Amino acid sequence: MTSFLLSLVVVLLLATSPPANAVEYSIGVLAFNGKPEAVRRWQPTADYLTRLVEGAEFRIRPLTHQEFEHAINKNELHFILTNPGHYVLLEVKFGITRIATFQAAYQSRTLRHFSSVIFTRRDSGITDLRQLRGRTLAAVSESAFGGYQLARLELGRVGVDVDDEIQIKWLGFPHSDVVSAVMQGAADAGTIRSGILERLASKGELNLDEVSVLGARKDSNFPFLHSSGLFPEWPFAKLPNTDIELSKQVAVNLLRMDPKDPAAVSSSGSGWTIPLDYAAIHEVLRELGVEPYLPLQSAFGDFLQRYRSWIGVVVLLFFVALVALLRLMQANRQLHIAQQSLRQHQAQLENTVQERTDELLQTNQTLQIEIASHVQAEQELKDGCKSLQALHDIFIRDDLDRQQKLNSIVDAVRLHLGAEYAVLSGREKAGWRATSISPLNAEFEPPLVPALAQRAIEERQIVSQENVGEWRSYICCPVFINNELCSMFEFARSTQYQDHDHGAEHSMNSELNL
Repeated sequence: MTSFLLSLVVVLLLATSPPANAVEYSIGVLAFNGKPEAVRRWQPTADYLTRLVEGAEFRIRPLTHQEFEHAINKNELHFILTNPGHYVLLEVKFGITRIATFQAAYQSRTLRHFSSVIFTRRDSGITDLRQLRGRTLAAVSESAFGGYQLARLELGRVGVDVDDEIQIKWLGFPHSDVVSAVMQGAADAGTIRSGILERLASKGELNLDEVSVLGARKDSNFPFLHSSGLFPEWPFAKLPNTDIELSKQVAVNLLRMDPKDPAAVSSSGSGWTIPLDYAAIHEVLRELGVEPYLPLQSAFGDFLQRYRSWIGVVVLLFFVALVALLRLMQANRQLHIAQQSLRQHQAQLENTVQERTDELLQTNQTLQIEIASHVQAEQELKDGCKSLQALHDIFIRDDLDRQQKLNSIVDAVRLHLGAEYAVLSGREKAGWRATSISPLNAEFEPPLVPALAQRAIEERQIVSQENVGEWRSYICCPVFINNELCSMFEFARSTQYQDHDHGAEHSMNSELNL
């Protein structure tokens, strides 16, 4: 019996161990909660990939923010798993590329986004974000996207200068230390990643009735208390020098991970989805003026110290020029009397020259307008080619099913046109049914503007109109196959939509794009 058990153990070890000639690949993971915890949470995912990717062995390498850059500079990493704010920094500095987005799990729900919550004790008397002026705010780290940066953004938008008007108390990870500090009165308020309060409450470590959320927001698709907008979850990214075929295999197997797989359970998630759009993260960091979008700082003192010899030369030249200018002014005065006799004759000539100059200026302005129009058309054509290439790339992807391809295509066209919403509808006997909606969390019943949609169908052409009903801009494009109406594209931008990208506004209204 003993020998049988030993033989079984050996067989299991051989079955789960990678081949002896397997190539080892490192996955850098941000160890925000300690390196042992990072390995415990993510090594099952590495083992999962090792089992499915032939000839490869994946290892989790837990790293701090500083260690990440050292490891990348030494070419010691092949893949990266980190928070969205850190990902954007590495994307700008090192050109890493996301290949999948993590899906968190809460109760029976799958969450692709997260947020930040700013909270205080219910008996604190603080009910508004502006009341945090002169108070103490507990947070984990200045570089924590969900644990500080989003809170700083929301406070700044209501006119609270975090640097000058609030005392920050840095506690480090885990987030539960921030909760403890607030509930014990060591800080007036705290900010943490969304979901922490609910998880502590489920363990019996916190009574949510004793907590008050500041600047609370509501979203039917998001179950957690939160004070800021929603942003994509952690991305799984590849380094620029990582093999493309290997990256494809990794991405495909991550997308195929079953929510009940031990790797998904260990990560407190429900698998992975296609990489989401992280442009909103870039905008947040730009607005905050933090890495990788630090504001340019004036270093006038350093400039003087570095170029003092050249400055001396410039000052000397200035005085020489000043002396020459004085002499020139004296000569000009002597010529002034002679010039007066010529001015009458010059007046007529100057008027003629001015008229010709005005004509040339007008002609030049006309040419500049035409050139700008050609440049704009060429740029739109280039952008259209890029978008068509992107659509082609979606068509040929083997890892996406038909619905995922439809969703990706509709989302790509929406982003190219700069629209807020896009709906692809299919023709049925009972009317129209939405086949794909972008963004995915939007809920609409097609057609968005029935009268214009019917007009587009009857005229068999694209209809575009501004300020119709609740929409600031609306486009309808019916699709006919063999003279039979089969489907319809609709793009719209609501009157409440805040568009900071004037280029996107032009893109949606461009005749060439239509």
